[in-house]
Amino acid sequence: MSNLSREEITKEIAELKDEHAALDVRVEAFNAQVWMSPEEQMALKECKKLKLKAKERMTLLQAELDALGEA
Repeated sequence: MSNLSREEITKEIAELKDEHAALDVRVEAFNAQVWMSPEEQMALKECKKLKLKAKERMTLLQAELDALGEA
């Protein structure tokens, strides 16, 4: 557990949702391309990694928020 307040956790979750959505738009744009350069392929990989990292952090924060609600 971190030492974040309920408000801080909620704010961070909202920021991560926005980041995740923006990355999703970028991933979809890459996927819509017929052909990608090696640089674009690397950028796509990085977007996917960042998207997963944001999702994992949201899951952890949501669990922490749920635990605060039970306390």
